[in-house]
Amino acid sequence: MPVHLLYLLRGRAYDQIRNSVCYPKLNVKICATHAGITVGEDGATHQMLEDLSLMRSIPNMRVFCPSDDIQTKWLIHEISKVEGPTYMRLCRLNTPQIYEEDQKFEIGKGIQIGMGEDATVFATGVVVPEAIKAMEELEKEGIHIRVVDIFTIKPIDRELIVKCAKETKKIITIEDHSVIGGLGSTVADILSEEYPVKVTKMGVKDTFGKSGKAEKLLEYYKLVSKDIIEEVKR
Repeated sequence: MPVHLLYLLRGRAYDQIRNSVCYPKLNVKICATHAGITVGEDGATHQMLEDLSLMRSIPNMRVFCPSDDIQTKWLIHEISKVEGPTYMRLCRLNTPQIYEEDQKFEIGKGIQIGMGEDATVFATGVVVPEAIKAMEELEKEGIHIRVVDIFTIKPIDRELIVKCAKETKKIITIEDHSVIGGLGSTVADILSEEYPVKVTKMGVKDTFGKSGKAEKLLEYYKLVSKDIIEEVKR
């Protein structure tokens, strides 16, 4: 069920997805593009910033948010083999390739990049490359962090999240999504139950989006590498 306007699918079809797809556990795969503020000039009415929150809260729904083309192709293939409702969030903005063709992925498992102990940055989707860029810049200053690509939001890698919280001094999450109900909330929920630490959530702060170039909007909402660097140092 590919569509180009994520808001139309997630926002207006929520009732049908909840009651007609997830309740009877139908084998429906929903792949929606144009997520988050990177829709750009279409503005607030088309910038769906609540979809991860909506979809992960529905029983029986699996939720994914890939970060590059290699991961996306793998996910498309894998979800076709899994029975039941599935939601995949895709962005409009072109993103750099992160992984090689032979990279191993697993549903329910995050990908840790780097072994730094100063901070962990949990990222998903379009902002994963920004987190990696921040990690590389901080390395030059002697600050060592790790990035965890959480491309599988539900089920999520609880074990890796707790492990990173125990091994690093600071926990940051970043997403092209509202700070309410998305990746940051999921990580905070897990850690509050299993290993309570402070979680800094970077995302859109309970507001609607704006019209503008996608790259400029990421800067405006403080979702680029320099903002991650500042947050790690803070």
